[in-house]
Amino acid sequence: MPTLIRKWEAKLKVKVTGYFLQRMKTKWGSCNHRAGNIRLNTELIKKPKDLLEYVVVHEMIHLIEPTHNERFIALLQKHYPTWREARTELNELPVAAEIWKG
Repeated sequence: MPTLIRKWEAKLKVKVTGYFLQRMKTKWGSCNHRAGNIRLNTELIKKPKDLLEYVVVHEMIHLIEPTHNERFIALLQKHYPTWREARTELNELPVAAEIWKG
């Protein structure tokens, strides 16, 4: 994770002050743009690396543009052109691990 974040810090010219891995039931990631922190769903570790990278880039772009407005979409398109495919693939996967109780 730190290597991936450093790679994109250089490309996006932003600084992540902290990242956190957290079990999330409904989201793949989140960003606190004021604090410079990103949170990533622990389930991402089980997903293909390109999908993890997409979420990291998505959240890091929120450090530049906090909302999902046209500027955000333009930045995402510029830096991660296959984001739509990655988002579609990710959204077809379960967000939280299912816990089976017998």
